[in-house]
Amino acid sequence: MIIKLLIYLLFIRKDIIIKLMFKKNNAQNIVILGAGISGLTVSYFLNKFKIKNIVIEKQKKCGGLLKSFKIKKYIFDNFIHISHAKNKISKSFFKSSAENIKINPKPNNLYKNMWIDHSPQFHLFPLNLNEKVKIILSYLFRYRNESYKKKNYENWLKGSYGSYFAKNFPIQYTEKYWATKSSNMSTSWIKFRMQPINLKDLIIGAFFKIYKNTFYSSQMRYPKRGGYESFLNILKKNQSIKLNKKINKINLKKKEIILDNNKKIKFTKLVSTIPLPEFCKLTTNTPRRILKTSKLLRCTAGILISIGIKKKIKMRTWFYIYDKKFKAARVYSPSKLSKYNSPKNKSCIQAEVFVDNKVKITNNYLNYVKKNTIDNLIKIGIFQEEDIEIINVKFLKYANVIFDKSCSRSRSLIFDYFKKYNVDFVGRFGKWAYLWSDDCFLSGKLTAEKIYKNLN
Repeated sequence: MIIKLLIYLLFIRKDIIIKLMFKKNNAQNIVILGAGISGLTVSYFLNKFKIKNIVIEKQKKCGGLLKSFKIKKYIFDNFIHISHAKNKISKSFFKSSAENIKINPKPNNLYKNMWIDHSPQFHLFPLNLNEKVKIILSYLFRYRNESYKKKNYENWLKGSYGSYFAKNFPIQYTEKYWATKSSNMSTSWIKFRMQPINLKDLIIGAFFKIYKNTFYSSQMRYPKRGGYESFLNILKKNQSIKLNKKINKINLKKKEIILDNNKKIKFTKLVSTIPLPEFCKLTTNTPRRILKTSKLLRCTAGILISIGIKKKIKMRTWFYIYDKKFKAARVYSPSKLSKYNSPKNKSCIQAEVFVDNKVKITNNYLNYVKKNTIDNLIKIGIFQEEDIEIINVKFLKYANVIFDKSCSRSRSLIFDYFKKYNVDFVGRFGKWAYLWSDDCFLSGKLTAEKIYKNLN
């Protein structure tokens, strides 16, 4: 009798099974914390699976770090964002979201008032003979032991490039971009992001004016209109997003979230994309050792100086800065990424200054950084003071995860504790990982698929 019933349901009345599955899915209440690209992606695919969910976002606007903003007719992003997507699914999705253009990367570096093509170790031609010789000799006599190189990022740099180049280029840049010393950082994040060099390429680049494209991505794309946020156009069309919802606490045992107005939201499953230390602080009855461990997680905050210029500027799409006196680590031009990011015959640029996000930033420091940026950009000939039409200074608390030597262990301890509550951590700040926008998209998609699979 049971076998006949199964045959009847499977081959004749499939609709009954489908209805039962949807009923089960609708009985769920998946809550997603954070409406950046990761949280939006989880929600998008859960909706595709007909699984009930809501996205809680404390800001007035979704998009997270990928939000763009407009001042007059100038469009800026929150830090430089260009899609490196190689995965077919993410590439196709971004393409469906916004008409986009291919970017051919050829950044350069500002070093002692000289312009050096990127990556600098392959393009030392502009340096004087004395400095070239120091770099080459230092490279030849570098300590190459692999266990020494794995000890920390500084050792890896010295073992890969020699002490002189390491100290004057990447070690100096590390303090500006990562807001910590390279000796404090692990080597787990490097992967393809730093290019070692052999003696032949070092000598050729030092004595011949050649260009060797060593940039880690040749598949870069950027939206034609609307800034990088346009890649979120499809994801933002979502009725499940609840904006302006500030969380007071999260009770994982009772499976409820308490908002600052004391309203409670029940959940059957929790997905977090908010910064991991903040998640730990919000959860009730979290052991002191976990809270203490979460305080060891470090990241940079960013100060963005966005400038609208009343003329076309002559510079590459972006450049890196090694001079300590010039506080910005990187400067890029949104109008070089897309001409629609500025009015006709005008330009815009944005300088990025990074600090440890545990350091308190005062208005005096913001004004100092603003003046330092303007003075240095004028000094190197990007524009004149009278060319400036608008200036905006913005502080963002979360920029990049700092991969110091305690990061991996601290992160693992936290994740191990929350396993018993079946929380999924997704995205750059949820997973506390070095993820680009396409990585975050795929991270969200995989999480939604895992939830669907577990329910069915």
